[in-house]
Amino acid sequence: MNMFKLLSGAAAVALIVGTPALAADLVVDVPVDEPVAVADMGWYLSVFGGAQWTTISADDSSPPGGQFFDFDSDIGWQFGVALGANFTDNLRGEVELSTGAVGLPDVTISGGPPALFDNDTYPITDGWASTTYLLGNLWFDIDTGSGFTPYIGGGLGAGYVTADGTAVGTSVDLSGWGWAYQVGAGVKVDVADNMTLDLGYRYKAIVGAEVEGGAIDAVADLGSHVVQVGLTFGF
Repeated sequence: MNMFKLLSGAAAVALIVGTPALAADLVVDVPVDEPVAVADMGWYLSVFGGAQWTTISADDSSPPGGQFFDFDSDIGWQFGVALGANFTDNLRGEVELSTGAVGLPDVTISGGPPALFDNDTYPITDGWASTTYLLGNLWFDIDTGSGFTPYIGGGLGAGYVTADGTAVGTSVDLSGWGWAYQVGAGVKVDVADNMTLDLGYRYKAIVGAEVEGGAIDAVADLGSHVVQVGLTFGF
């Protein structure tokens, strides 16, 4: 009987002592949701400038007949800024605002009633043209695993063109908006933390610009080959 009581007491003590450990073993860890990190878009600001070679043509639709103009241009300049973000490791988008100007030394004119001009070239006094572009661009970066990153891409938007000068005794002051686009390629070179050197080529165009001034109402097309250099700052 005493042995039974002793065993019963020992069992009770073991049960009491073991219960907290058993309870501890039964505790289930509830997973806690970690805050979702906001993706780093990798914003950047680019400043660039360079030289441009431009061709301009215009079709004067004003009555009593049409005249066609092809302008020669000197080497001009272009300057711009772009604000962008990296969507992925390879794809980035940006908004660009750029402007440029070229001199217009002469113009070739054809047409006109009654065929007054036959592809004759005339000098332009104080001739010049300027362009302004507002573009949305997409660029694809090619990862080389080094500090050199080639890229290709382009953009669409709007362009504003102005032209001024005097030819064939007539003063011309034209301006108007048209659709604009660009295609280009280049290479980015890492020069410091969050700063790259950008060496690039662009072909920029303004098409179907409705230019008006004085008695002239024309539709103009403009294309520019641009060689540029810039700096891009990440933040």
